[in-house]
Order: sequence, then C-alpha cells, then structure tokens
Amino acid sequence: MAKEIPQVLKGFRDYLPDTQIARKNIISKIESVFERFGFAPMDTPALEPYELLKGKIGEDEKLIYKFKDLGDREIALRYDLTLSLTRVVGSDPNLIKPFKRYQIANVWRAENTQRGRFREFMQCDVDIIGSKALVADAEVVATIASAFETLDIGEVVVKYNNRQIIDEVLGDEDKTIFLRTIDKMDKMGEDDVVELLKEQGIKISLDEYRSQMKDKGQVFISEFENYLKNFGVKNYVFEPTLARGLDYYTGTIFEFVLKDNPKFGSIAAGGRYDNLIGKISGKEESAVGGSIGLDRLFAALEESGKLPSVTSSEVIIFNLDEKLIPEYLKIASELRSAGINTEIYYDTAKLDKQFKYAERKNVKVAVIMGLEESKSDRVNLKDLQTKEQITVSISELINKVKSMMK
Repeated sequence: MAKEIPQVLKGFRDYLPDTQIARKNIISKIESVFERFGFAPMDTPALEPYELLKGKIGEDEKLIYKFKDLGDREIALRYDLTLSLTRVVGSDPNLIKPFKRYQIANVWRAENTQRGRFREFMQCDVDIIGSKALVADAEVVATIASAFETLDIGEVVVKYNNRQIIDEVLGDEDKTIFLRTIDKMDKMGEDDVVELLKEQGIKISLDEYRSQMKDKGQVFISEFENYLKNFGVKNYVFEPTLARGLDYYTGTIFEFVLKDNPKFGSIAAGGRYDNLIGKISGKEESAVGGSIGLDRLFAALEESGKLPSVTSSEVIIFNLDEKLIPEYLKIASELRSAGINTEIYYDTAKLDKQFKYAERKNVKVAVIMGLEESKSDRVNLKDLQTKEQITVSISELINKVKSMMK
C-alpha cells in the first residue's frame, strides 16, 4: 500500500526547475536595474521580534505569522521588508545617507489566497533613506518602471497620489474609514463605495473629494510629473482615490498596473513613510520606497503568455557509446570552463530518446559524437530549435557552440 505523502500547506507552493529558472532569470534582470540606479543589496533575517511589527501595519496586523520560540519570546515571520529595514537604519548610525538599498526576499502573510497571491511570496524592494526631496520619490518610481521595461511585460501605468493632500482635503472627516472605503474601489465599484461612504456618515462626496484633491494637488502634480517625464517614465496618472492599505505612508503613494489588464491589480506599489523609522528608533528619518511583488508579476506573465522559455542547460552531450564516456566528460569540462552550461546524458540510449529528453528541457544545442567522429576528432552539432546540423573539429567546438547560442 502506497504511503500517503503530506501535501504542501495552503497558500504555499513548490517551484520546480522550469518555474524556478524563469523566476531566477526575472530576479537577475530586476537586480541589474536596481544596481544601475545606484541601489546596493542587503539582507535581513526571516524572523523578527514581534515588537518590531506590532502596531505598525494597521488592520492587517492579524495577518502576521507570530509565535513564541523556545525561549518564550514573541517572534514573527517577516510581514514585509520595510520594517526590517527601519530596524537596521534605526540601529546603525554609520550608514551613509542618503542610504539606497534593495532587498529581494520572501515575506509571509496569513491572508486569503487568490490568483497570484500566496501566503509566502517574494518582494523586490528599493528604498531611499535620508532624503525629503520629491525627486527621490520619482526615482523610486522610475527604477521600478525601468525594471518592468527590461522584463518586456507590456506597458504599465503608474497611479499616484499624496497622503498629505488627502489629509488636507478631508480635514475633520474620519480619515481611516474614508481611506479604507475608497481603497475598495476596484473590488466594489464606485456606486457601492459612494453608498458605503454615506452609510458611514462621511459628509464629503466622492466628486467633491476628487475636485478638491486636484485643486490642492496642482503644485505636487506638476513637480512630480515633471520629474517622472525627465526620468523617462511613460505612463502615469494622478489618482485621488488611491489610498494604499498600510497605515505608515505620509506623502507620495503609488501603484503599478498592467495597461492592457488593469483588473489583474497592482504588480508593484510603495510610497513615502517619513514617520516609521522614528516610531521604532525615536529618531526621525525621511524615507521612501517601493516593492515589486514577484509572484503577482510572475502570474501576470504566465497569464499573458509572456513568460520566457529558459533552461539551466544550454548544451547536452549525447551518449552513443559507453567507451566514449571519458571523451564526453572531457568535452563537457571544456564547454563548462568556457562558461557554457552543459550536461551529459548518463546512459547509452537510442538517439530518439535522447532528443526527446533534450527538447523537453528546452536545451539549445546537442553535441553528437560516435566512434567514427571520435576517430577524426570531430563532432556533430545540432541546433535543437532550427534542426540544422553541422560537423566541426574539436578545436572549433567552443566557438561554434557560442555562435549557435546567439
């Protein structure tokens, strides 16, 4: 009787090689853009003292994975990467300011799962600590926009707003209720949001709110869009109903959506959070940042058919004769030393079987050498995409393989 295998927990998932290779390729491109904009990498522990997260997230605090460790201390899995960053900044007075860092790592939230949303997921964050300049806000947006352009996912749109202007317009209204209600616009629709605001006793109408936001935000809108334009950001729109769920934003806030599929939701977001570090360290520090949700981005790419086909092996050496294995190993070592990802088919088998294996793994080039080729120090190279085959000498092998992979 077969033994029952424990299943992966709800909201978590395994990443098999074909998926993980694609994810690593995306991460590598994002890292390259982040560093091009002057952000340096850092990392922080997966576990943090619960005290660091407590009271910083608002109503979503219930989503934190928290428990007591063997020392009876209250600890939590990272809810996001920003709170860990604030701990680092607050405890290290020697950081060069402005401090520009990026971090790409997993976070955990006990939320209801849905398309592209899991309980363990990866965030790709960029943050600038120590500058109040609006141009810093614009550069965070421009960095993320450039990352999306590199990934070739189609056009994206940046929706942006400003929490300071929201506070000015709302005045004595209950800001928490108002913001949490309008933040449900995409899910509920405008008519239902308008009715809900009335039921909650909010005096300002949605139309009046939008009008005042545009009027009082003219200077901010003009300056911010001027920076975005000069940074090369293409699609942006001031969105007065954008609120962002987290309670710690203090100024600019933004979200990225796919232009051709806005209903998919946000694939990146962020904003200015000038008060958060002070809450943790007691020392006020200006800060702005943004985050790409890798798993939502990955789901969007899968859905749109834009996920690139990639493989860990670029070249495979077929095994036609057990006596030739030492030569196959030597060829593999030479290709690997030249920086070419290479694998060997371990068992001597029919060509048809080896071709099927290589094609399923999306390998680009097959090296085929039997006894006759071995005697003349030659091999056959087959391009597995075009099906073209050439015969070359061993001395030409590396250069020919490299030219076939361009």
